[in-house]
Amino acid sequence: MAPRKTTNDIQTSPRKDRTTHLLSDPVTRRTFLRNGTAGVLSFLSAVAIADILDIVTFPDGTRVVLAKAAVLADKSVCSGCRTCEAVCSNFNSDGRNAAALARVILDKEYMRGDYQPRVCFQCLDPVCLRACPVTALQVDKQSGTHARVIDERVCIGCQQCLKACDRVFALPRPRFDAVQNITVKCHLCFGDPQCVKYCPTGALRFEKSEEGLKIGYPIVEGV
Repeated sequence: MAPRKTTNDIQTSPRKDRTTHLLSDPVTRRTFLRNGTAGVLSFLSAVAIADILDIVTFPDGTRVVLAKAAVLADKSVCSGCRTCEAVCSNFNSDGRNAAALARVILDKEYMRGDYQPRVCFQCLDPVCLRACPVTALQVDKQSGTHARVIDERVCIGCQQCLKACDRVFALPRPRFDAVQNITVKCHLCFGDPQCVKYCPTGALRFEKSEEGLKIGYPIVEGV
């Protein structure tokens, strides 16, 4: 079996660490505005969804624009405290403190004391976005992160994004909220990731590049 790639295997540009130019392939995009109304996000003041999200379509196999930010993890300094999970679930799920709702997953080997934070890579080729049958998965443009995000008002809870992610990573990063009957995933807290802010050991960091990050699938698989 071939060895798994890790976050250390992320391709980098010779000019800037862990960055690359945006894909030159043309991307067909349309602004999402349901019923001509403004949307309200759970932890932001009232803002128009049309100003935040771009839907990316793939009529000819064109690829989505690169994410400009992602959370990366350094397992060597992770203490296994699970603060990231608690902060994420409370902040993004209306105060419900449940590890199953956290957008960051702490994979913990108790016997060996091996702790591995599993973060969403905001992939170069986001299989989750491609799998969504109702274009609930979109690209966040307003925050400047170009994170792959789920419009929870559009999600039908089919979990196709979760299943697609599960085929390329050891643990799928999208999570299913059975109470709300929707799938949720990391949206980088729209540019201010709370897991990074409250990690007591600095195991999580917020990586940004205006040129875009060439990261995640298909460069990194199986982790």
